[in-house]
Amino acid sequence: MHRCKFIKNGLITYITMICPAVSLAVTPIQIHPSIESQAVGSQTNVILYPQGQQLYDQYPWAVLYYYGITGSDALGQMFQGEFHRWPEHIQSLELTHTLSQENFLRQLVNPLVGVVQVSANITLRHGSNEHRIYEFDPYVEGRWANFPWNAYINTSFAIGEGISYTSSIPSLERKSSENTKRLLNYLLLEATFAPPNYPRLQLVARIHHRSGAYGLYHAGNTGSNVIGLGIRYLFD
Repeated sequence: MHRCKFIKNGLITYITMICPAVSLAVTPIQIHPSIESQAVGSQTNVILYPQGQQLYDQYPWAVLYYYGITGSDALGQMFQGEFHRWPEHIQSLELTHTLSQENFLRQLVNPLVGVVQVSANITLRHGSNEHRIYEFDPYVEGRWANFPWNAYINTSFAIGEGISYTSSIPSLERKSSENTKRLLNYLLLEATFAPPNYPRLQLVARIHHRSGAYGLYHAGNTGSNVIGLGIRYLFD
């Protein structure tokens, strides 16, 4: 007389036979769902980021923190390698938006300029010869981002043009003239660098320039130039 006992527990099913002859003929069946889940869990999710100007179209928003030191030299002299520090530094926070490809301004300058952006910059100036000064710089910038070496280091160059308003006149700007104005021209020159596997986080090298634009603003300010570094993060 043979007695058979069947045990079922979830997905694991086995048969225990008291009779040895029957037990040799029957092979227990076991199913391990954890093996499949481990296989799925072990898969590496690889995010492929676009390069060049497509990066800014996919992530059209950006925030920036910037720290710079002021130089007393004119902008042209700085391009020649001269830099004498003025006792002042600045810190900036900035929000940037990339205009869509359907935007009129972007279509107007295409293909000369690949990316067009608008930015709002808030800057705090602090120097040994002045009180704390707040500066506001809204501007438009053109950016070039399609470079053959982006697979090695993601790079872009930008030029920005706008207006700059300060809560008071910086000490450097009033040193050679009494005909000073708070509202001046704003110019930005910038280069960015980022690893290709995460180009959304960028190192920013920038020249931050205020001036009367050769008399356009009817101001006697000598202007000011700041060089520094920042960190920018792109998001959608």
